[in-house]
Amino acid sequence: MTDPLVERAKAVLDTERQALESAVDRAPHQVAAAARLILEREPADVVITGVGKSGHVAHKLAATLSSVGTRTHFYWTSEMFHGDLGAVDQAGVVIIISKSGSGADVAQLIDFCSHRGIGLIGIIADTHSPIVPKLDVLIDASIHQEADPEGFVPTTSTTLALALGDALAVCLMEQRGFTSTDFAKFHPNGALGARLNRTVRDIMAGPADIPRLRPDQSVRDLAIEMSRHPTGLAVVDDNDGALLGVVSDGDLRRALTEVSDLSDTHVQEVMTTEPTMIEPDALLAHALAVMEDHQPGAISALPVVSDGQVLGVVTIHQLHREIPS
Repeated sequence: MTDPLVERAKAVLDTERQALESAVDRAPHQVAAAARLILEREPADVVITGVGKSGHVAHKLAATLSSVGTRTHFYWTSEMFHGDLGAVDQAGVVIIISKSGSGADVAQLIDFCSHRGIGLIGIIADTHSPIVPKLDVLIDASIHQEADPEGFVPTTSTTLALALGDALAVCLMEQRGFTSTDFAKFHPNGALGARLNRTVRDIMAGPADIPRLRPDQSVRDLAIEMSRHPTGLAVVDDNDGALLGVVSDGDLRRALTEVSDLSDTHVQEVMTTEPTMIEPDALLAHALAVMEDHQPGAISALPVVSDGQVLGVVTIHQLHREIPS
């Protein structure tokens, strides 16, 4: 027997899916134009406004833009003529989110911005609204129908407006080169920020958990130590703990194939004497970038060094576990 609730849920999701698919064919160039307008007007702020459910969508978009590096403020359209217009920078951009594009407050705001040269972007469902010709950029948020049985509850329209806002935010984020490290700066107390603000010291293998050798020890000793402590990197230091070199798993494999007498070959003959290093207080994202951007090829482990002293080793596998992709 068919469950009517299941069928209704499917119908809602299908209606909204169709609206999103339709927007893929028409909206990308409009979103790109909106992003360019905002970038051209920087460093002026962006103001986002809306009424009713569109206002809630506008509030969410303002929060998203702020979190990825665009200085953004949200105001209810109905309140903007009671003091909030002072927040609108004449060199800036106003984004209006509206299903109908009608209403006295919306029309008044459009005229205010137009007369002052303020950039106007509209995420509008009714593309025949009289405000559309006054916009610098229209992002077409039109839909075939809302998802409720009667067709009047803001459902499909708000979903599409949210998605178009997300597309705009991500375009701006990408143009700025905004990274997970930047995101962490804006979210220091969130779960993601807490992870991204962690340092190498927090996750590195310490002195007792890494293979450490003297330069005059044999390659046989090296192989035993690296098998005992599989960090992917052995550090070679002197009696005072000062770093002299490193031996990677790759270095060891090459030595095992090229050296005839492991006991008679010393570590100093196979070690890298000028390795790439990382400070213990470096952010994890920075350490990962150092590894992945290394030339001529990525490296899988780094010695952690402070004031010339070896404190530990951090591996790319540790970093991938800690840093969201």
